[in-house]
Order: sequence, then structure tokens, then C-alpha cells
Amino acid sequence: MRRLSIKEIQIIGSVTVLVLIGFVAVSGNLRSIPDTKDPPESIKTVAFPLDLNVSTEEELDLLPGIGPSKAKAIVEYRKASGGFNDVEELLNVKGIGAKTLDKLKPLIKVGEISGRGAEVGSEPIDINTAPLEELKKIPGIGDSKAKAIIDHREKKGEFVSVSDLLSVPGIGPSNIDAILECIKPLEVAITGSGKINVNTASESELERLPGIGPVLASRIVEYRKSNGRFSKFEELLEVKGIGESILKDIKELIEF
Repeated sequence: MRRLSIKEIQIIGSVTVLVLIGFVAVSGNLRSIPDTKDPPESIKTVAFPLDLNVSTEEELDLLPGIGPSKAKAIVEYRKASGGFNDVEELLNVKGIGAKTLDKLKPLIKVGEISGRGAEVGSEPIDINTAPLEELKKIPGIGDSKAKAIIDHREKKGEFVSVSDLLSVPGIGPSNIDAILECIKPLEVAITGSGKINVNTASESELERLPGIGPVLASRIVEYRKSNGRFSKFEELLEVKGIGESILKDIKELIEF
């Protein structure tokens, strides 16, 4: 076999370089071609304000001050209580305080609670004898409120008036009408004895008011210790965490 000349080696080397350059160019073009088989999913848009009664954990997680754990707590509270009646009820969710709620108010709302309830035309439910699962058929009554109803009648006796029913935590003027439509009739009048005196009531008594949990009950007591007796409804708005919605719900249930 004869040896290649220098000129022949140079030619072969040049060809090899050209082939390598062509290979690199083709490879680069192939990598630049977009993958049309698996296009990226479009980013899901979320419309604000979010409805606390239907939003998912992922959507709630987008709210300021609400991480995955609080988003999960909101959903769990919603399932247990049967739904939110107003945005102030968020204060009943562990880890959410008045400061967080103030930031959230422009970004949240409470829509109509749907998807559960006694069927139209069905027999009205006797709230004094119905078991837990039957009570949960009432609109807005979830596991925790059903248990609270049973606990009330076991400790304090039968419900005889609307005021008795309104003393159950989580039940207030905002959802009482829907409940009354599905249960056997109670006395409609809210008597004076059924009202809570906000100047003398204990924290546990104040907690019976709709939308007033342990935190707000404590703040009401602290406020009157520092500022004296309440003399008109509007003064309750000075208690941090109590807004127009809560005041509207408790107005007919309190006295001075």
C-alpha cells in the first residue's frame, strides 16, 4: 500500500472538516425545531374576587398570606361547616387573623351555598329529633353545625323558637331563612330574653353570636374593659375584625 502524499492528506483533512461542520449545523437546526407533540399547557387564569365556597386549594393558595396549609384549612372548614356565610367567618379558620382578613377582603367573596339541601317537596326535618346525617341535608348545615345542633338540644333541651336556633354557633340571620324552609316550624319571634347583652356577656356567651368566634369574643370583652360600655351598635365596628356584615347578622340578637 502506497503512502499518501502531503497534498492528498491535506485534501482528506479539509473534506473531514467540512463534513464535521455540516454535521454540527444540521444538529443545531434539529434542536431548534419546537416540539409540536407536547406543547406546554396554557397558564390557568384565576378571576378575582375568589369565592370562598367554591375555590380550590390551589386557587386559595394564590391569596396574600395564605399558603398551602391555610388554603387546606379553609377548604376543611368549608366542608365541616357547610360553607361560609360571610367573609368574616374566615376568622374561625386556624391561623387567619384580622390583619390577614383585611388584606384579603378586596380579593374574596362568599357566593351562594349550593350542591346540598333537602329536596323540594320532601318532608320537613324535625330539628329536635333528626340524626346527624339528616341535619346535614339542611342548606348550610355541615358536620360541625349539625353536631352543634345536637349538642345544644342535649344540653339545653328542645328548640322552641328561632332565637334558640340562632344561639347555635354558625347559624345567624344570613342563613336562618334557608334553614327554616327545610325544618318543622318554630316560633318566629325573637324574644328579648334571647338577646345577648354585649356589655355583660361572657366570652362564651358572645361566641354564640353568628360570626363571633373565640378571637372576636375576647376582643369585645377587652374593648369594653378599655373603653367602657357599648351604647350603640356602630361602636362594635371599632372592635378589630367586626365589619358591617357581622354587625348586620348580630344586630337583632344583641342589646346594651
